[in-house]
Amino acid sequence: MALGLVQVDEERNKGTEDVGNDIFQILVSNSLFQDVERDKYGHVTGCRMHDLVHNLSLSLSKHESLRVVGAINDDISHIPQVKHLAFYQEQNKDNELEANVYMFIKRDTMARSLHTLFFNGEFEKKFSFQQFKSIRILKLKDCTIEKIDDSIGGLVHLRYLDLSGTEIRVLPQSIGRLYHLQTLKLLSCHDLKFPKSMRNLISLQYLKYGRTLPANIVGHLISLRTLPSFDVHKKKGYRIEELGRLKNLSGKLCISNLGNVFSKDDAIKADLSGKKNLYEIEFKWYTDNQGDNRNDKDVLEGLQPPKDLKILKIKKFSGDNFPEWVMNMGVYIDGKGTPLNNLVEITLNDCRSCLSLPKLEHLPNLRDLELSKMDSVTCLRSYLVECNNVTGSTMPLSSSLRSLKLFRMKRLEKRIDGETNSSIMISPVLEKLVIIHCPKIILIDECHPHPLASLEMWMCTGLVSIKSMKGLTSLVSLKIFLCPSLLEITNLPSQCHALKTLQIFHCEKLTSLPHRIFDCFAFLNELTLGPFSKELNSFPSLQGIEKLKDHLHSLTLYGEDHWKSIPEEIQHLTSLTQLNIVRFGISEVPMWLTNMPSIRDIDFSYCNGLDEEKVKRELRGKQMSSN
Repeated sequence: MALGLVQVDEERNKGTEDVGNDIFQILVSNSLFQDVERDKYGHVTGCRMHDLVHNLSLSLSKHESLRVVGAINDDISHIPQVKHLAFYQEQNKDNELEANVYMFIKRDTMARSLHTLFFNGEFEKKFSFQQFKSIRILKLKDCTIEKIDDSIGGLVHLRYLDLSGTEIRVLPQSIGRLYHLQTLKLLSCHDLKFPKSMRNLISLQYLKYGRTLPANIVGHLISLRTLPSFDVHKKKGYRIEELGRLKNLSGKLCISNLGNVFSKDDAIKADLSGKKNLYEIEFKWYTDNQGDNRNDKDVLEGLQPPKDLKILKIKKFSGDNFPEWVMNMGVYIDGKGTPLNNLVEITLNDCRSCLSLPKLEHLPNLRDLELSKMDSVTCLRSYLVECNNVTGSTMPLSSSLRSLKLFRMKRLEKRIDGETNSSIMISPVLEKLVIIHCPKIILIDECHPHPLASLEMWMCTGLVSIKSMKGLTSLVSLKIFLCPSLLEITNLPSQCHALKTLQIFHCEKLTSLPHRIFDCFAFLNELTLGPFSKELNSFPSLQGIEKLKDHLHSLTLYGEDHWKSIPEEIQHLTSLTQLNIVRFGISEVPMWLTNMPSIRDIDFSYCNGLDEEKVKRELRGKQMSSN
């Protein structure tokens, strides 16, 4: 595209990017490109070129392309001209050889014919681009360069410019004359100053900077396709309506400081619903937004996204209810409601006044849901429906959800509408559930079959009991951290046959492990336990742990300073390779521990009675002598 080989298809109303995507798909379907890699949303992130295609492309371009590493040798110094040149400077550079490189590049015949120049190394100060009239691609990534010469403005055919990783702090005013420039990369160019002439880059489609761009420039770049972030201000040139001019925006967009939007009418001028190629949008208000709650709702009402949106994030919205399109997860086109059926991920963060959650059960592709700091939400299913002609039956929050994360939901109770302590599995296909700092959840009692594979609970100060996981027969990972009120874990072993990772630590009121906890954990390979109640005189018995000897590879035990021994049952774990002993009051390492040849990594931390380094040396010596 940078070389102008891909053209707009006016008959089919397709731009160069769309035509390029069509060509890419043709190459893939004919196996010329292979092993296409995609992210979880289906977007292509990489691929491989078939060896035969690579060899063919090298053969066809050998008289036009040249790659130089280090010096210009005699074999290539007499080449009159090439179209595509890549020069990579060696670390131990020679100034004389470097001068030869510049002489080679600047020869009249070379400079006039060059279409592509990749340069990596120390770039010549005051390098003039005056001779390079035909150049279309210029890549100076990671070059040692602090200033670009004004002559760059004369590269009228330039379509691709990469200055990433350079020391440039100010772009020259002449850059505004690059009317055909389509891609400008400025990643890792810190504290960069943009000239007002940037507004003239009406062909610019991709501007990659990594930081927020000056808003008074953005609205003039009418061909822009990518804009990761836009900060709204109240003064002219920085308002939300600047986005309305950018008809071709695609990919991700984060709009911050939405408290500076005056009204719903102003928000509508951004025309987000018309930007059909946006797949991720994030709406953010002030860090400490104390604005008009009603205005927040009106503004968000005016920011309806395109119907094919895949990722929606809302942060620091201060209204007590979301606008209608959010609550119904559907947009309104010509007065008709259209559900956001392509949504894959939703994040609602720090919307502290919101009383209820959106309806999600009709979203067939929703996979990930994150709810954070929703202080006013008390339950996950806030509505009743008529199901199978029975009024008042409940529907799942989502029928497709695979991952749910709940963080700092301080009023959330494990309930459905008034049924306190009923199942928290709000999706029949949920695979991962993470609950962090939710103090109102007091009980886990899952009796109904469910395919959950991973359950994590952190800092749930109200959690008192895990009564049953009878329904969680597919559980592979169970992690319970820092739950200071947890008194009991019962009926755990006989249900979780597939468990591979079990971590229960810093639950200071626990006095014992579940009865016969290790009986059914045949595939457990990672185990973390303790510390338990300080009232105990020693670590609880690990009776039966020898049943894990074939698969358990990693064991971590947390103790107390007054516990003078570590459980002897450990010695039966013949497959154990990593052992971590933390905060025990032991004064020496038991002899049986030195006779465990499978252990490759052993660590004693905060065991104040031990010389930890001395113990490690002795154990390493013992292992070496046994080998």
